[in-house]
Amino acid sequence: MIINNDIEIARIRERILAFFIDLFTFIIIGYIIAYFYGGLNDTGGYHLEGTNAFILFLFGFYIWPISEGIFGQTLGKRILNLKVVTLDNRPIGFGKAFARFFLGFIDYIFLVGIIVAYKNDRKQRIGDNVAGTIVIKNK
Repeated sequence: MIINNDIEIARIRERILAFFIDLFTFIIIGYIIAYFYGGLNDTGGYHLEGTNAFILFLFGFYIWPISEGIFGQTLGKRILNLKVVTLDNRPIGFGKAFARFFLGFIDYIFLVGIIVAYKNDRKQRIGDNVAGTIVIKNK
C-alpha cells in the first residue's frame, strides 16, 4: 500500500520475516555467550545466569528498541529494507521505540498484532497504533 508518492507501507510478511531474523540473531548471540561461558546444555539449548544473562538481556534491548530508536531499523528491517517512522515520516526516537517494544509482547500473544495489522489500512499492530508509528519500505 502506498500512502503518498514517498511512503510505501511494508507488507506484514516482510515485517514477520524481519522479526524472525532479529529473533534468530538474538538466539545465536545467546548460544555464543553460552559457548564461551559454559551455559550450553545436553538438550541443545542454553542456560545463562547472572552477568551472562544480563549481557544477553542488553543485546536484546539493543537489537530491538535501541536500534529502532537510533536508526529506525533493527538488523532484520535493515536486511529487508524496512524502517519504522512516525505517521508524518519522521524518526521515531527512543520513547516510541520502547512503546512499540513493550507492547510487542501483547502483539505476539495469540498473534493479536498480526490480526490487528491485517485489519488496519496502515498495517499497524497495537504497538504501532499506540506509539503513532508505521513500518515503511525504506527508499
